Amino acid sequence: MVSKICTVAVLLCLFTFTPSLPRAEEKDPVIQTIEQALAEYKKQNYSNAATSLDYASQLIRQKKGDALGAFLPEPMEGWTANESKSQVTAASLFGGGLTAAREYTKDDTRIQIEIVTDSPLLQPMIMMFSNPIFAASAGRFELINGYKGIIKHQNNSGDINIVVNNRFLVTVKGRNVTEEELVGYAKHIDLKGIANLP
Repeated sequence: MVSKICTVAVLLCLFTFTPSLPRAEEKDPVIQTIEQALAEYKKQNYSNAATSLDYASQLIRQKKGDALGAFLPEPMEGWTANESKSQVTAASLFGGGLTAAREYTKDDTRIQIEIVTDSPLLQPMIMMFSNPIFAASAGRFELINGYKGIIKHQNNSGDINIVVNNRFLVTVKGRNVTEEELVGYAKHIDLKGIANLP
């Protein structure tokens, strides 16, 4: 009888103190969708396979958009901001691309920061910024955290456009805003972090 009690006690201790096995991690939806596409391809269901691959590509772009949105800064002291939003535009619409944006407010002052990448429309815009004649008419050059920017401010509104590694266009625009506030928010952005994005 005593031995049975001891055995039960030992088993109870083992059950109590043995760490539970970790749950199997949920499969990444991108990998799951690609595997589904492969299965459809092997069945020669090519339309379904292509649809699954398109969906996987969309999921990947969404992940990249979320990573981009993480570089939209927190509001400066005295300001409030909404949640950052990232958007994936289909290639058939305006050339496609990724956009992350966030709006900041203080009283009646509004500033919006927008980061755009992976858009074919960026290249001609970047080339235009490299043209001194265009730059002179668009605003004035100023380095923002080491990156070339064009500042335009007039009648309490304006914008700053910054090209980062010829891959990203960062725009800071506002209304009822001073130039100092625009520049302050532009310098508040981690441009080097954006430049290091894959």
